[in-house]
Amino acid sequence: MQISLPVNNIELKGEIKMKNEEPGIGRLIARIRHGIYGYVADRLKNHELDVGQFFFLRFILHHEGNTQEQIACGILLDKATVSKGIKRLSQLGYVLKKVNPDDKREFKIYLTEKAMAFAPEIETIYKEVHDKLYLQLDEHQIGQLQSLLQTIYKNFE
Repeated sequence: MQISLPVNNIELKGEIKMKNEEPGIGRLIARIRHGIYGYVADRLKNHELDVGQFFFLRFILHHEGNTQEQIACGILLDKATVSKGIKRLSQLGYVLKKVNPDDKREFKIYLTEKAMAFAPEIETIYKEVHDKLYLQLDEHQIGQLQSLLQTIYKNFE
């Protein structure tokens, strides 16, 4: 590929050689994440939720009554991020925080009627993403992929 770049009023000309390399694992993971977030954002464009809030609601839908700490562990986020997310979902009317009767210092998180009304759509969007992710993989390949990604994840814990 021929390229011509003006640098400090000096014309640089030369040949740029493009390596024919596959993207690395990190780049592929980033692209997959970007694809998932883009897909979910597009499906949520007529709703007041963002992608992060969608994934919070999906987790709470299946783990209602968990504490914020349990949610953080379940979705692999820090407690501060979960706290902010829960606060915003509460402001939007999707979740209720109730004091944990066993430990008054923490809250258990529950979905509101508004969230429950949106639950079928949450599940539909999640299934669409899931199906898209695993479209050309059989169960054995999915298991291998999950195992390999778990190994890589543990390297950074």
